[in-house]
Amino acid sequence: MLKFGGTSVGSAELVARVADLIVEATTTHRVVVVVSAAAGVTNELVAAWDALQQGTLDMPALLARLRQRHRALAQVLSEHVALRRSYLATLEETLVRLARLLEVARHDPDSAWRDEVLAVGERLMAPLLAAVLRARGVAAFAQDAIALICTDAQYGEANVDLEATRERVQRWFARIGRQTVPVVTGFIGATPDGRTTTLGRGGSDYSAALLAALLGAEVLERWTDVDGLYTEDPRKSPDARRYQTLVLEEAWAWNHAGKLGMHRKALDPLVAAGIPVHIRSTMAPERPGTWLLPADAPQSLTG
Repeated sequence: MLKFGGTSVGSAELVARVADLIVEATTTHRVVVVVSAAAGVTNELVAAWDALQQGTLDMPALLARLRQRHRALAQVLSEHVALRRSYLATLEETLVRLARLLEVARHDPDSAWRDEVLAVGERLMAPLLAAVLRARGVAAFAQDAIALICTDAQYGEANVDLEATRERVQRWFARIGRQTVPVVTGFIGATPDGRTTTLGRGGSDYSAALLAALLGAEVLERWTDVDGLYTEDPRKSPDARRYQTLVLEEAWAWNHAGKLGMHRKALDPLVAAGIPVHIRSTMAPERPGTWLLPADAPQSLTG
């Protein structure tokens, strides 16, 4: 299981690098990918929703910014004209739906519409990454997680129905060819009647953990812009030291105390299933990163 955060797909060059990492992983493992919205896009959508409530939203400007950002990301497909054209059509369709959503929400500020709006970033990124993988000869497809992750209707930070989700995920995975790579939208679920929900900020980590646990993954690789966990923020402190390994259960306690910067529930499914996490840097994939190992895991995993 590979999970890529927004900073890992924040430019066309980084999207290409992520695709290379996925292709490499497919040579030795069966791979499922979970991807976030591009860096900054969810913040843009949150700001748009807030502006809508205040009556100050400039919708044409919002759509233009999102179009410009994702057309720039799609430059990674510049040598694959058909795939780029197909993605740009998806981009336009998604922006049209977003505009309609915002118009509806202007007159009906239900929190359910907010979740639909905030889900747009992932729904723009997953199809792009899947297209880039296809350009590299990988059988890949984008999968909207509303078909997989079943939640209640607590919009903004929905609670997952684990048994319903388990049934959906395992039935879905059984139909996928072993050489096929699904690219799943992080952060998103749906109520039993199909209304989009979100799992809370940072929810893509939780999405990936759920899928890893329900599929019995060998490991969850969490790719970000920092090569592991540090004693302090290495971008601010030259004295910060990287942890080579941590006990997963200890990391879980730290995370619930708010010390790891991940979604509060992100490690819950992994602790329950005994699945290790390898935190790695998209910017420096050669670096060793940090392993979160279950207390009874063989240390050879880090070799």
